[in-house]
Amino acid sequence: MDHFFSIAFSLPTLVFSVMLIFVSVYWLLAIIGLLDIEILDANFDLDYGGETTPVGGMAAIMVAMGLTGLPVTLIISFIALFAWFVSYMSSLYLLSFFSLGVIFWLVALAIFIVAIMLSIPLTIIFTKPMRRFFRVNYATKSNDLLGEVCQLITSEVSEKFGEAELHKEGDHYIFQVRCQTENVIKKGDDVVLLEYDQENHLYFIKKY
Repeated sequence: MDHFFSIAFSLPTLVFSVMLIFVSVYWLLAIIGLLDIEILDANFDLDYGGETTPVGGMAAIMVAMGLTGLPVTLIISFIALFAWFVSYMSSLYLLSFFSLGVIFWLVALAIFIVAIMLSIPLTIIFTKPMRRFFRVNYATKSNDLLGEVCQLITSEVSEKFGEAELHKEGDHYIFQVRCQTENVIKKGDDVVLLEYDQENHLYFIKKY
């Protein structure tokens, strides 16, 4: 057991061990209802009305890698898990042949890079069957659903953040929504779609 912790909390595996600790705490808080599964998804721009908002940063990278269709937190969790496993096993069977020095750290760096590179295709393979459970639709026209009563699915809504969902005729819709008055609408509240912002591809809402 001491040998296990020695490798798990030594570079390069230490980085992924810390990620796993944060991921584990996150899922524990999500299970007891203190955090939303989609907490990181607010940073991603989605398609509305057939128009695509340009994405950048982490969103652009994940789209390019094919890591879409699932909550960001779930994807990060799988990447951390697979990267940790690859890093741990590589450190266990490779680093033990090298004494501490330049070569040791070069091998450790190589293991770190390979762990990340392998974790991505592994995540794509293992999460692909899950995407059907998170599949959603988007309004075909921006004004089609004005006046509909939806439900807020984020912990709160403000001028910069918020999402709502609508189940209608067997379809599941998710919208980016905004409200000028903060903290008056909470997760699970019914809201009405009042106005569509064509430029930012989002809806303004009020409490139902």
